Amino acid sequence: MVSKQEKVLPLPKPGERNILVTSALPYVNNVPHLGNIIGSVLSADVFARFWRGRGGNVLFVGGTDEFGTTTSLRAREEGVAPQELCDKYHKIHKDVYEWFNISFDIFGRTTNDRHTEITHDIFKELWGEGLIEIRDSEQLWCEQCKGFVFDRLVEGTCPECGCEEARGDQCGDCDWVFDITELVEPKCKIHGGRPALRPSKHLFLKLDNHGPLLENQAKEQGEDWLVNAKEINGNSSICITRDGLDWGTPVPGRLAGFDGKVFYPWWDALLGYISITASGMEGESWRAWWRPSTPIAMKSHDDNDSSFYKPGDDTPKSDVGVRLSQFLGADNIFFHGILFPATLLPLDPPYTAPRHIASTRFLTYQGGRFSKSLGVGVFGDNAQQTGLSADVFRFFLLQSRPEGMEDTDFTWDRLVEVHNELFVGKIGKLVHKVLTDLNGVVPHSHDHINGPLLSSVGQTIKRFKGGVHKLLVQYVTQLKNSELRGGLMTTLELTCGGIALLDLVSNKVMLTDTCERQAVLEVGINLVYLVLRMLEPYIPKTVESLYEVLGVERPTGRLEKDWLGDQGPIKPGHEVGKWEEVEALFERIWPEKAKMWELKFGGKKKRKGEVLVCEEAKRRQKN
Repeated sequence: MVSKQEKVLPLPKPGERNILVTSALPYVNNVPHLGNIIGSVLSADVFARFWRGRGGNVLFVGGTDEFGTTTSLRAREEGVAPQELCDKYHKIHKDVYEWFNISFDIFGRTTNDRHTEITHDIFKELWGEGLIEIRDSEQLWCEQCKGFVFDRLVEGTCPECGCEEARGDQCGDCDWVFDITELVEPKCKIHGGRPALRPSKHLFLKLDNHGPLLENQAKEQGEDWLVNAKEINGNSSICITRDGLDWGTPVPGRLAGFDGKVFYPWWDALLGYISITASGMEGESWRAWWRPSTPIAMKSHDDNDSSFYKPGDDTPKSDVGVRLSQFLGADNIFFHGILFPATLLPLDPPYTAPRHIASTRFLTYQGGRFSKSLGVGVFGDNAQQTGLSADVFRFFLLQSRPEGMEDTDFTWDRLVEVHNELFVGKIGKLVHKVLTDLNGVVPHSHDHINGPLLSSVGQTIKRFKGGVHKLLVQYVTQLKNSELRGGLMTTLELTCGGIALLDLVSNKVMLTDTCERQAVLEVGINLVYLVLRMLEPYIPKTVESLYEVLGVERPTGRLEKDWLGDQGPIKPGHEVGKWEEVEALFERIWPEKAKMWELKFGGKKKRKGEVLVCEEAKRRQKN
């Protein structure tokens, strides 16, 4: 994560794959937990690294969401001003992401003048286009608070699923987004009383003029967007202001009757992607990413690199196209898939709207939800305190990424199991077999292995190479489609195939000829190189160390090309290092440590509504 003073940030280039990647902006009310990390920042990091490795022109943007009731409530609990709280947790988030090797180009925040300026500019454009309307709206008024309560200041029963702990704007159990007046049996979270309905003047973003536009866009992205788009067509507008919140972006002062009101933090936070980019770049150069004058239509998930961008029949041709890929949890789909494009697309010229939304379900903790407020789960600083490397956690989280319709569960026992059986037992085993058998240099093999009269070993190698190419195509397709867990499993499948091939070296019955043994080893070292290229987005520090031992530079470009010829990029006579130089990267974890870490770091959910909190969780609640 670097500032604009430390490196020159990329700008979109004509004829290139210009990919703008964002990860959801987390609240700064606590240390990020592992569910936050895999749900957005780590997933976005793998995607950004993948495209950089293929030569793409990538800008990766992230930051912290600092306005809203979540921040003000936490500041009240800690007895500090909201800005002081934001400063504290922004740094904590930044430090955690740096430890996890998240490769942000820009990492910023929403509490600055640039954010207010851009939010006001976009609002004024929407107002000028007639897309904002003023309406009287019934809101919840707490007599004891002497003010309106909303969002996380109020709690009640979800009108959709019946969860009794739903917030004022969205249910945390089923993720349904609703109007606060639909909340069943609401109560103020501060005083516990039941608020009454009272009218208040608010600003609404109109949707009825571009509902079909959103639905067409949703159809390109998948079922989640389509469901939300259909829901939007039944609504004429969305409220984008809030009463009585003193920690937020204020509505422009010239608008009569809106003194003291702020913008809805969820809408405001979406514009943070733009303002953070602007804050991290020189002058107005951010517009090249977010508001190119003639946007170009793009094919989603096109496997042909040379035609990654295609001008549409009804779209003006442009030399530069930008594809916005956003990474977030399932509870954020509505806001990014509907509210964000509904804000950006109607403007003329439009801003860059999301063309690719990658969402996950939830990583749970031992059968229950991670909880920042209760301190339940495993947090970013806990991961550092275990003494394990960041890549151990990256590998586990990505292997467990909840990509389908079901959540996946974190347990310390499973972390140890995945590390020992896959990270060490598969990747480490492949590297160990090759480096140990090579003994420092890639041997020369004779032509008859790959010649017209193939030996049985030569035939095995030929079949193996054909299988490798199929897996490579599968891997590239998966990564382009943000199927990051699938891409890792494909890499492990290739790793297992390589181990089986290298087992021939120790098979004295089948492999009796020296040159056959040398041919297998030559394929083996190039397979290790290929597997490392596939793993680089996932475990970058480990791969960096292994590149050094292999004596190769960090490659770029299409990795499929490394497997097209009879020989790989590592040629006979090339010198490589010893296994002992990297053995420490693949140390097994003693199973006993799982119980120790469980007791030290995470709360354990016993049943709904009851949480057994560990020593670390108690500390988090106090702090």
